Amino acid sequence: MTKKYSYRLFILLILFLTACSTIEMQYYRIPEEINIIQKIKTDFIPEKCLYSSINKTAFILEKEANIIHIYKNGKKINTIGGLGFTSTSFNKLADITLSPDGNLLALDSFQKKIKKFDIDGKLIAELNLSNFIEPALFAVAVDETYYIYDNAFKEIIITRTFDQSDWYSFGKFQLSDPSKISLGKNEITIYDKLKNSTIIFGILGQFQNEIDGNIQIEKQQQYILKEYFIYHPKSENKFAISTNKWNDFIIEDNVILLSDNGIWIGKFTYSEPKEK
Repeated sequence: MTKKYSYRLFILLILFLTACSTIEMQYYRIPEEINIIQKIKTDFIPEKCLYSSINKTAFILEKEANIIHIYKNGKKINTIGGLGFTSTSFNKLADITLSPDGNLLALDSFQKKIKKFDIDGKLIAELNLSNFIEPALFAVAVDETYYIYDNAFKEIIITRTFDQSDWYSFGKFQLSDPSKISLGKNEITIYDKLKNSTIIFGILGQFQNEIDGNIQIEKQQQYILKEYFIYHPKSENKFAISTNKWNDFIIEDNVILLSDNGIWIGKFTYSEPKEK
């Protein structure tokens, strides 16, 4: 067996064991409300926001710009990026996510690099993606496995070393123009803004479903973003009702909603668990 295929088999085995470890008696809790932690008003349109509960720090990607704004306790403390070729600038800032250690990761699809910054915006390291053609979106698991969507391949590549010898890919015939990757405990959700549909994959990359709308999954519950609120189909509850139109949302550890002029950050509270 070649090294290339043995490493792929190893990746698949790790993913399989991870998936198996989650097979247990399932319980569900109905969300009751969102407790808002922060409201951030911006003088720019936010494209994406990440929030570190430990450091109370928000990283906000400005729409159609190569700039990341850093807020702590709701107040701006720094702005990093800008167009250019320096170590802290970007040529095409495509996506941001948090690393497992709580620092910021920023993907430059033109330079084919992931740049790592600390919570204050200081550059820590650079990761080379030279084997990719057009890396456009990415997410990172707690074990530092990277899920990178390459727009040229039209598929998501799972890797830990960024070398082609350990690549495992999926989604080639399902993905066309995704705009967001969300990595959950048991699933991966990919949102296509142009189609306004969400594709759900298992953690091993197996296709599960395609659903109309902007969908997020948290604690095995589906949430749909409507224009002025988040809708929970199981309970028919509506959350984060606002007079401002919501452009996007993320539900991971926190709930993050983005409008043209600001961001809400909060957490769900739940009812007592019930056995499925």
